[in-house]
Amino acid sequence: MITVIKDTFILKKIKKRDMDAVLDWFEARREKYYRIGWAYLKNHHDIEDVFHNTIIKVHDKIHQLREDRYFETWVTSIFINECRDFYRKNSHKQQEAAEQQMAAEQASAIDQESNMDMFGALNRLEEKYKEVIILKYLKGYAQDEIAAALNLPVGTVKSRLYRGLLILRKEIGGDENHDL
Repeated sequence: MITVIKDTFILKKIKKRDMDAVLDWFEARREKYYRIGWAYLKNHHDIEDVFHNTIIKVHDKIHQLREDRYFETWVTSIFINECRDFYRKNSHKQQEAAEQQMAAEQASAIDQESNMDMFGALNRLEEKYKEVIILKYLKGYAQDEIAAALNLPVGTVKSRLYRGLLILRKEIGGDENHDL
């Protein structure tokens, strides 16, 4: 209850275009958004850039928020879109960083090999499948939250999860007849 009251108070300040309130709100959720950003960008400096861009957009476009109860979903969709845009603009740097990270992880313990296969296969997935799988299984979002954040119907999220998991299973060499 206290969190809801505090969030309502902060949201009112944000709607009055109080930059400190926006910064406070983001600071309280920094870890959550950082994990989402890492799934896309895998670079601390790039994630910081996306944080700053998102904070500025939230501050400047708060008047576009239709319902207060969707504020966090609205911010999450802005953050994800900023990550996507940054990734597209810097995809060659991201590819090099991913390859370097994968090479470093392969040099580590043998028991991590199956995780490496899974993350390598995940990185090779089409973006539309990869992002719903990351949000669902690595970040813990519910399907309806993913749908709202990505501005997709829930049915589309479900089908992308299913197809993406099938492709992953095939890539990793799992049993194709196994139920999901």
